[in-house]
Amino acid sequence: RGIPASAHWGIPDPAHVEGEAARRAAFEKAWAQLERRIRAFMALPFDRMEPAALKEQLAAIGRIED
Repeated sequence: RGIPASAHWGIPDPAHVEGEAARRAAFEKAWAQLERRIRAFMALPFDRMEPAALKEQLAAIGRIED
């Protein structure tokens, strides 16, 4: 359809976590959150979605935590 949509999926920056083990855990958590969100994004039926529905789904994906 050629109508762009955007969303902000904020994830806490793991680089600011103190301690090596805690930082590694924070990076793993960030990676897992991004992976879940990207998988949810790729599963959307883009060819059947109206722009408003897509925007709503993008916002919902951004709220995925664990």
